[in-house]
Amino acid sequence: MQNKVFGSLIKASQPIQFQMTINSINTKTLQSWLQNHSTILIDVREVAENKTARIKASTLIPLATININNLPPLADKKLVIHCKSGKRSFAACQLLLAQNPHLEIYNLDGGIESWIAAGYEIQTN
Repeated sequence: MQNKVFGSLIKASQPIQFQMTINSINTKTLQSWLQNHSTILIDVREVAENKTARIKASTLIPLATININNLPPLADKKLVIHCKSGKRSFAACQLLLAQNPHLEIYNLDGGIESWIAAGYEIQTN
């Protein structure tokens, strides 16, 4: 019976709307955050792409497997997502925000391509 009352309350109320914001950052900001150890950087490219070139501090979680439950602990750190050019990482941000609308998340503008173009260090295998 409680479920019926609860269900009718939900139907009678207005839908709750969350504003999901995906913040964009540039390579200079990311470099600063990495130097200050104030960010968790997630690479959503595929394994083969990551082996070719990677940002040293990044953690690989391919887009097909990314989920709010498999992120490293954030503590008080900012969450930054990157890919090759910024499109897959934007999709990952959308997916993660759908799972947690209160998540503070950042997309690296231009992805690892912009990181390389800015002259920042990468690792290769």
